[in-house]
Amino acid sequence: MVSVCSTCKGLQKHLRALDGGILDTEQLAWVKTTLPSLRRSTNRGCRACALLLQGILLHHDRFAAVDEESITVTAESFNTPDTQDHLSVEVRWQGHAAASCNGDDEHEHEHDHDEGYPDLKLEFFTDKDGQSPFSAIGCGRPISQNPLQDSGLGTAKDLIKGCLARHSKCRHAQPTTLPRRVLDVLLDDGSKGVRLHETAWDMDEHRYEFGEYLTLSHCWGSGKSVPTTTIKSLASHRKIIPWSALPKTFQDAVMLTKALGFRFLWIDSLCILQDDADEKLEASVHMDKIFANSFLTIAATSAADSNGGLFPAKTQPFKIQATDSKGSLYKIYVREQPSHHSFKAPFGEQAHMNDWELPFNSSPEVSAHAPLLKRAWAYSERLLSPRVLHFTNSEMLLECREAYQCECGRINNSTFDSRATDSVKQEFARIIADGEDHGGVTNGYNNNRIDSVAYQLAAASLDDAARDITRRREEAIHLWSYIVTEYTSRDLTYDNDRLVAIIGIANALSNSLKSGYVAGQWTFNILNLLWHPSDGARCRRSKSTPNNIPTWSWASIEGSPICFDNSSAMDLACKAAFPSERGRHQAWSPVSGDTMELTAAMATEVTFREDGDNEYSLVKNGVSVEFKPDILPPNGSDMIKTGEELICIFVSMTFRSSIIGLVLKRSQRDSESYCRVGRLECYECLQDDREDESEDAEALFQHWFPEVEDMTQLDNGPVRTFVVV
Repeated sequence: MVSVCSTCKGLQKHLRALDGGILDTEQLAWVKTTLPSLRRSTNRGCRACALLLQGILLHHDRFAAVDEESITVTAESFNTPDTQDHLSVEVRWQGHAAASCNGDDEHEHEHDHDEGYPDLKLEFFTDKDGQSPFSAIGCGRPISQNPLQDSGLGTAKDLIKGCLARHSKCRHAQPTTLPRRVLDVLLDDGSKGVRLHETAWDMDEHRYEFGEYLTLSHCWGSGKSVPTTTIKSLASHRKIIPWSALPKTFQDAVMLTKALGFRFLWIDSLCILQDDADEKLEASVHMDKIFANSFLTIAATSAADSNGGLFPAKTQPFKIQATDSKGSLYKIYVREQPSHHSFKAPFGEQAHMNDWELPFNSSPEVSAHAPLLKRAWAYSERLLSPRVLHFTNSEMLLECREAYQCECGRINNSTFDSRATDSVKQEFARIIADGEDHGGVTNGYNNNRIDSVAYQLAAASLDDAARDITRRREEAIHLWSYIVTEYTSRDLTYDNDRLVAIIGIANALSNSLKSGYVAGQWTFNILNLLWHPSDGARCRRSKSTPNNIPTWSWASIEGSPICFDNSSAMDLACKAAFPSERGRHQAWSPVSGDTMELTAAMATEVTFREDGDNEYSLVKNGVSVEFKPDILPPNGSDMIKTGEELICIFVSMTFRSSIIGLVLKRSQRDSESYCRVGRLECYECLQDDREDESEDAEALFQHWFPEVEDMTQLDNGPVRTFVVV
């Protein structure tokens, strides 16, 4: 009888079968134990457990301060058609109690382990020859060290070819035009330098010349080492930009552009006149075209500034000497599985996008290993590009309009990584394509009475078109809200760019939303005004100049991600109007805004009260509700004193049985206008003389609006109008 290690089955498939294991499943479980138990098995002479223990301890710095009794270990291999033959070892120590084994290895397989993503995930694998003393450990996926070398360049080209072959949304339907300026990387004088190429303008076609080009997405860092084109340097840059003047990231991008077979590269600092405010704004307005028309965006994802280079050094796998039963030596490699940075969430893939925890993944690890993903400009560039080739400190990763691909081959495969994958770029591409497909459909027929027989015959199809527009608008506005939350969780060097850096995304969604757009607000949708900062204690009111950002805009608050409420169970007859749209079909004012007129059936004066440290309430008729101002504590222009009178406007009732509204205070500059100071969400209300008994939110209607007798007639009742600046 063969003695089989009860902890690891010897990592031998034939021994696992003898022990009653099933070998024809997709995943083969080998180990489910604790780190101390793994040590005990090693001490009893198991070579496979010794290998696992050594590989884990090579990463001891990750759990040096952790009590080993709380560390659990699992290991599994895979029977998959894509030759993922490595052994996957998961180590956990956070968020759960230590398994209780009492030193009895016989019951280790019964331990319950945390199903979340492990604190440390390792791969044990062999090199190409696949020679291993343990049949559970096979070949690993190679990860290139330098994408400019043959193997690395071949991998990059394969990722791109895979996208072009399978993804229709990622292909350009027609020839693309070059931006106003691009860098020519193929100089005829043979030098390494580049030349600024100003593209020809076709007067008849109103476009620049056709051509393919790449774009670079990068962190400027402090900006001191970033070369720029200015009015003064424009003439010399047309002749040549010396190689020595280019920082490492730019040099790597130029070499990669050449290696991939392209002539033109667009880099913002060199292709836009940096001291021409009008040109910079024009380029920002057309950012969707610049990146959407690019064949490929090269992303220096792990570089903190332009000197970091495009190809960071990768951590080399550890090599372990292993022996078989005859004493023959073999090499086993151990590396940490690429984390996929913020493309994967800390929650499972079964979660729907509308239920995701936002921001998607903003962990300190992401900031440290992928600083570009924490930049707001880069987020816009990433969404707008048909495909982005990310260069990280663990691997290359291609993100496109339909999928992800990576060198390790696991990002899109739930067998290897069960976490949800960030699909906002794919959803963004779907909605844009849907809007373009229906670009000729409008809802103008609703504005005119048509009594013809033809109209009557077409009524059904027109109704279908209206429903289709409504559906696409709802999908697009939900996506916009998600994007703004993600965008505002990222960093900007200049506060003035807050509305500028998102213009390209607004442009791209305009076909689907078919709405005016003022200072970040789509004018058709009042629910989008019910934004709120996730952390008011980190917030400040924008003092952006020269742009005027009104208080009703989410862009007026800086310092915290902005969240939204876009679903309503009951409309409380509140309407918003934008004077800038009067006399015209739609407003388009993407970087500034003026007044907004709120007309409400349920608006009332309330008294502001401070109840404690950053605890506030609104009171009327002896009934109070909790209130969180936008800025905590209220200060500056948002200062509110206890006893001060505010205006509370009810906008909607949600499916959560809460009432949501806006809270305004009178403007200091104009007594006839108001400023937003916060959003109210009421789940319950309290009578001050009966604080121990709360009432549901609906009770607030009768306490604060006793004159309203029929809620179904709000649209026909009296209204009040407030000018909000």
